[in-house]
Amino acid sequence: MDSIGTLDLAWAQGYSGSDALFINRNTLCYVCGNGIKFIDITTGREEIYSSPGMGIGAFTVSGSTHLVAFSENCLNPRIFVFSYPGFTQKSVCQGGTKMEYSALAFSHTHPYLASCSAIPDFMLSLWNWETGELLCSKSMWGLQATNISFNPTDWHRLSVIGPDQLTVWTIEQADKLFSLIPSKTRLPYGDETGSQTTIKDGLPDRPGSRMEPFSINVDKAAVAGLVGEHVEAFDANFDENHKKVEPASLCWTATGDIYCGCQGGQLLKYNTETQVISVLYNPGDNKAVGFVSRVTTADEFPQKLFTVPDGEETKASPGKSLAIREGTLNCLALHREGLFAGGDDGILRCLDVNHGVVQVSDSWNSGAAISSLGWSPGYTKLAIGSPKGCLYLYDYTNPGTAQPLIDTHNGDFIAVAMMAPGTQHCVSVRDNGEVQVWSMEDNKLACSLSLKKPASCLASSPSSHTVAVGTLTGHVFLLDLSNLENPRVVQRLHMHQSPVQQLVFDEEGRYLLTGADDGHVFVVDARPSSGFKILGQTPIEGLVQTICSNTEEKHGAVKVLVTSSTTSDAGPGANKCAQFDIPSNLAQDVDSFLASAKCDLKEGAINKMNLNFSVPSCGAALTTGGVFFTLSYDTKQLHKLTLPEEAPKKANNKASYLQPQGEFQGHELPGGILTMSHHQKWLASAAPDGHVQVRGVGALDRPMVVSAHSFLKGGVRQVCLSTDAQSILTCGTQDGVLSCYTWNFSNTGRSKATSAIEAARSHNAMLHAIRKREDEVLSAMPEWSEGTSTPMSRSVSDMQGPQKTGVELAIERDEIYMTPTPTLKADPTWMEVKEMEALREEDNQYAELKTGLRGDIRELRRTIQSMMKENEGLPDIEQLGHDEFNLDSEEQQRLQAMGEAKVQEMRVNMELDDLSKTYLREVIKNECWDSMLVKGRSIKAFHMNLEVGNYPMRDKTKKEVDELAFVTKMRSIEVAEMAARKEIVEVQPKGNSTKASDAEFADDESEEGDGKEQPSTIGSLGAQYGGGSDLFYSQFELHTRQQKRNQILLLQDAIYRIKMAFNREFDEIFRAREQEIGRINDRNLRIMKIMEDLSSKEKVWKPQMDDDEKPEKLLTVEDSEVKVEKFITAEQRAKMEEEEAKEEERKLREKGDNARDRALDMMMGGVLEIKKEDELKKDVPVPTFMAKDPEEWSEEEQKAHKEYERKVKELNEEREKYRKTLEAEMKKIQTIIADTTSNFDDRLVDRFHKKIKTEMVIYQEELKILRLNRELLIEEELDAQENELNRQLDSKRALKQETVQAVLKAKRVVDSYRDTYDIRVAEDKVLEKNFRKEFPDVHAIYVDQLFKLYRRRPRGQRRDQKGSISETPVGGMTNPYGERPLSARQSNTTVVLMKGLDELDNESHCPEGVEPHVWTRMCSLRRTKALSEQEVKVQALTLADMNAFQQHRQEEDDRLKNEIEDTVEALNRLRDERFKFNCNLDVQFLLKQGQVEVDSGPFIHNFSDSILIHRGVVEDLNGSIRQLGEQKIAAMTESKDFRKGIHILEWEHKKMVMQIEDLLNKARTIQMLKVSRDLQNFLHNEDHEARRQQEISTLESTLENQRAHHEKNCEERKKIVKKLRQTIRGKEKNNATLDKDLEEMNVSVAERKHINEVNAAMRNVGGSAQRMRDIVQRRKLVDLAKAQAQEVAVLRAEVERLRMRTFPALVQVER
Repeated sequence: MDSIGTLDLAWAQGYSGSDALFINRNTLCYVCGNGIKFIDITTGREEIYSSPGMGIGAFTVSGSTHLVAFSENCLNPRIFVFSYPGFTQKSVCQGGTKMEYSALAFSHTHPYLASCSAIPDFMLSLWNWETGELLCSKSMWGLQATNISFNPTDWHRLSVIGPDQLTVWTIEQADKLFSLIPSKTRLPYGDETGSQTTIKDGLPDRPGSRMEPFSINVDKAAVAGLVGEHVEAFDANFDENHKKVEPASLCWTATGDIYCGCQGGQLLKYNTETQVISVLYNPGDNKAVGFVSRVTTADEFPQKLFTVPDGEETKASPGKSLAIREGTLNCLALHREGLFAGGDDGILRCLDVNHGVVQVSDSWNSGAAISSLGWSPGYTKLAIGSPKGCLYLYDYTNPGTAQPLIDTHNGDFIAVAMMAPGTQHCVSVRDNGEVQVWSMEDNKLACSLSLKKPASCLASSPSSHTVAVGTLTGHVFLLDLSNLENPRVVQRLHMHQSPVQQLVFDEEGRYLLTGADDGHVFVVDARPSSGFKILGQTPIEGLVQTICSNTEEKHGAVKVLVTSSTTSDAGPGANKCAQFDIPSNLAQDVDSFLASAKCDLKEGAINKMNLNFSVPSCGAALTTGGVFFTLSYDTKQLHKLTLPEEAPKKANNKASYLQPQGEFQGHELPGGILTMSHHQKWLASAAPDGHVQVRGVGALDRPMVVSAHSFLKGGVRQVCLSTDAQSILTCGTQDGVLSCYTWNFSNTGRSKATSAIEAARSHNAMLHAIRKREDEVLSAMPEWSEGTSTPMSRSVSDMQGPQKTGVELAIERDEIYMTPTPTLKADPTWMEVKEMEALREEDNQYAELKTGLRGDIRELRRTIQSMMKENEGLPDIEQLGHDEFNLDSEEQQRLQAMGEAKVQEMRVNMELDDLSKTYLREVIKNECWDSMLVKGRSIKAFHMNLEVGNYPMRDKTKKEVDELAFVTKMRSIEVAEMAARKEIVEVQPKGNSTKASDAEFADDESEEGDGKEQPSTIGSLGAQYGGGSDLFYSQFELHTRQQKRNQILLLQDAIYRIKMAFNREFDEIFRAREQEIGRINDRNLRIMKIMEDLSSKEKVWKPQMDDDEKPEKLLTVEDSEVKVEKFITAEQRAKMEEEEAKEEERKLREKGDNARDRALDMMMGGVLEIKKEDELKKDVPVPTFMAKDPEEWSEEEQKAHKEYERKVKELNEEREKYRKTLEAEMKKIQTIIADTTSNFDDRLVDRFHKKIKTEMVIYQEELKILRLNRELLIEEELDAQENELNRQLDSKRALKQETVQAVLKAKRVVDSYRDTYDIRVAEDKVLEKNFRKEFPDVHAIYVDQLFKLYRRRPRGQRRDQKGSISETPVGGMTNPYGERPLSARQSNTTVVLMKGLDELDNESHCPEGVEPHVWTRMCSLRRTKALSEQEVKVQALTLADMNAFQQHRQEEDDRLKNEIEDTVEALNRLRDERFKFNCNLDVQFLLKQGQVEVDSGPFIHNFSDSILIHRGVVEDLNGSIRQLGEQKIAAMTESKDFRKGIHILEWEHKKMVMQIEDLLNKARTIQMLKVSRDLQNFLHNEDHEARRQQEISTLESTLENQRAHHEKNCEERKKIVKKLRQTIRGKEKNNATLDKDLEEMNVSVAERKHINEVNAAMRNVGGSAQRMRDIVQRRKLVDLAKAQAQEVAVLRAEVERLRMRTFPALVQVER
């Protein structure tokens, strides 16, 4: 196919929310599939250019230089740079990465392009886009980058953000040398606020190290054991809820700072100069954010401008809060008016961040999430992109408004097809059911229709403008598109229960084939004139994957090929295929082709063949001659196969497997689809790799390959060819793009394309009349709606609630029950309707026969019911069981067999469950019981709540035994070597000093002197509990790591021995408890015998071992523990009956003639020994005469009676003696039991105390092990840190060598360039000096004038250089970055200079008298001089940059030198700390109570400021303190006694003073006492009780009189009240009368008042004056009366005062 021509991208539709950027003032571009689409926002004209590479990855645009750059999606991708308009390739950048690029960015002022690569290298690269040269690159430390941006005001800086980084890079240049210098920033955590600076790594001191005199600070990475590159990126934050922010967007400010929006809604500001990052806003701070009152939403636009997918709610609403939340700052764009931000909530916010508080100054609601923001070069239009497929233009000049630019792209394309006649329009459907018709000429949307159902496939009829759409609900919608202005649905068919997977029209549009996962392929009459009748179906084995058809003859049979998969997963492709023919007369005589009422087509009538694929295959394309093509799933090759002429005899024999006749190159990824052109000569294939291959049937090995869609988004979903094969349509799987490719034929291809065009023309001519006729019928069909296809109504039984069924009612009424015909459910499928029709037809056909059978059944039921009633009245022995009346024995047997099978199944399941539980039990038992050397158990006390357990112990493993043996042997050798060294080498100390020191230590421990360490220095009491050993290291000798490891093993062995020693004692007391319980049980037997003899019901105490004491009881299940009846099989039951019969027979044999038993019974009553208790139980025989009256007894009988009474008395006395003996014996036994159990409890208490001390000792040993492990861990951390420092030192030394070379290289380059610059400056000066020499023929005066003009430069140059590079004057006012001056090294600067010189070269500036050729010569020299000066400026700037570059390299070299010195110093310091750590050992002491003088503060005591001193020093100090204390106490006692005497005298003095005061008060009271009559009577009368009784009687009579008087007063008051009520009623009547009179009087008064007011002017003035005088006089009189009343009151008070003066004693008494 490569000889035919090439496929060019004609147009594409689709937008998925990618970056939409302005390439110039009026053109917007974005990635659309495998191309870049350009839209003119003023005219709406669209252009699209295909990528020359393999797809499009990263994408960026330069609005100032009108460039676009993008990368490929392949291995070793390239970066293409194109210019617009024209889409001319500028350069190709290669070799930057191996896999993919993640971000691209253009410099705003220089020809530089920055790129960030992803896995595996993560490199930042700088390119020269003019030449495609890689200038420099630097690693990003394995961090992913999502966005990169140059500083608009300084191209030397660019920023890179990613989920884990915010890095600012500085570009340094020295002519052709470039370097990238990073400035890494540590991101703040999501809950942090304010400014964050560089955080120093460090760990707090450990709790265990607080006892040391110094603290060891180890890096977090060293604690984690990291060494290498991972150290720099290590973050010791293990709290999942405490995460760092994730940068999502960035924006440069005019001052060079960076605004960064985060995924969690945080807004950061990074100062690039101070390298301080500030959190401007954090949603978790609950700060108040300023909002505007106006929120413009997308709903305010006309509804026709927006198409929102059904079932999706907009994420924002007009009333939604404007608070910044998570995901609202995913996009940022800076403007002079503020910072614009958009995100997931769909609200575009304009943020004011200039005042330290983030405020929302304006907002606009787009109704969908925002994924892209991009300003136009003039900063007047903001492009807003949404992943929902919408693209808006926000107008800055009209805030709060936006114009929709793209609103037709929502959701992914599911399918595409050409509409009849196949060259003018195409139709597509999206996943949300949106059907769209596109014009092939101008790629515009002609019409759209929403089905409001999720779609799955689509097909277009060639015989009419009918489009079939399959849905996920199993429906097929048939659309009328004959009138594009009014698309409508005319029919809906429900044929499948599962989603419709395939829809195919045959070439002539007669039949529609549908397939799904339910295993049926339906054939539908596709002509509207037939009403889209369903003709039939054929079953397909497996899941239908592909349906294709071919018509070899005109109006002939249609050959259909169906591929399917019988595997559980349909992904690997189809393994079966079915081929059948649809006759041309199927629609005319469909009944003759149906095999049953289910409307399945006869396999013989349609020549159906079921075949198998030899390999799994995808897709299928059927052509003439029974040849079809598939794509192999395994080999990914194109296979050519041929259908057999006859069907194979067997389904799975060898002949049924199709073998490929040819294999050709396929796609790179498995899967795909195939389609055949209409003229059957071209084959198109598409696959998930995103490629479309077109090949000729005669040249299958030479395909034409087009990269249509990205394989990262699923590749190509469907490919479609136009009828004339001039266009190819493709739709992506997940990119939402519909692409159209057209042929660019070569000379050879034009001739081949002619055949396709002629075939399409003849085909359309053949179908033209049919299409016209069918379209007329289609247009006349009514529009389908949901109400026109209501399902069949439910039956009455479905509508009613839970009632009795018809069978129950028929039985109760003794009627014939008629089974109702089942009804259809809501929205039934076509198959269900056909089955229902078949059932109804069957009911009508056999209605009479069914009625007769039901009558016979009713008579039989009556007979059986009468027999059952008769059976109930019979005796029980004569009654029959209910199962005997069951006439259907076969059904009964079937039910019994079914029940037995179910029981057997349940039994098997239970056995399997028991088996799994048994296995689990064995695993647990082996792990927790069998593997234990000592089983865990406990001992409980008899009479107290006390329990003592042992130590469960495992046996030591071979590894542990070997390690312990090795350490023991090595330690024994060390001990022997040390002893030998002391004997041979060391000199025994002499003198009294040693004896003195021994004497001091002898005071500490009484056992000192044998040369062994004491428990106080050993740190534990393990030796006293079986854990002692001579192999232990001294705590003062543990310096090396091996010694510490050996000590840990020895301590673990000591713990093991301590536990084993305790377990041995535990076993002894456990055996004692068992013996004690055995003795108690033996004694209990005697107690129970005594209680039986005493007839006592007292409960006997029987101690037993519980499960804690004997845990092995848990492993066995007793029969008493099982609460359900044990299931016994028939074999077990027969065996048990046989054993019982044998046992019964044995007993009968033993009960035979036994002489011994018979003699014992006859001679001794059946016993060998007569027991006393048995004799005492016997009563004295009562004489027979005692039944008579005692008066009738004879003398002998009376004597016998006396003898009987004597025997009875003796028997009772014997019984009482025996009872007392038994009671005493029982009490003695009980006392013995109580004493023995109490003694055992005491022993158990001792063992409990021993257990506590053993636990203490074990904890002491474990504490030493923990300390040693901690020290080993610290040593490992120190090793890791030392290794890291060594690695850093090596890397920095290597970098130092590189920087030295870089400094030397930079110096050489600078020196060389400085020479060039000096030469250029000298040449520039020579030009000015040689000016006069160029004019030897000109007068000197004119030469001077020309020289002045020669030195003159354009005046507007400086102003132009300061001008903005923006294309519109508005940009200078709205551009947030202000006016960016042009650099001298830019080409634009030279252009501006040349324009200014052109103006100066005008002849109007020529002096008078100068010849034109002289003026021309001067202008040429001036232009040369200006260009020379420009070059000097450029070289001066370059030289300055090179000097700065050299200076930076030198500074970097110095910095590395300092870092190397710091690293060496840190390494030495670490070694010193390590030496101190190894020498300063952590020793555990065991001190007695009172020897610790430090106050205990927290739980873990802090001994960092404590010292350890000898006990004698403390005792001496205590003795001195005690002596001084006694002296002080003696002095204090003497002082106390003296003060005590003083206090006693003072107390006596106070006592006497108080007695004097008391006596004076008593005398005064006696003097003032007034002797009343009562007091006199009291003094003279001695009978006070009689007097009191008299007073009481007097008071009682007085009280009675008062009560009578009170009742009388009450009666009088009641009478008065009654009279008052009568008076009130009278007054009320009078008041009512007066009210009436008052109303009349008010009327009269009003009238008189009116008359009086009228005549007021006529009154005499003197009358008012007289009234005024009367009022004044009255007022004076009133004032006089008040004054006199006050004087009277004063006089009365004076009289009262004088009267009181005559009774002074009373006043004194009152006081």
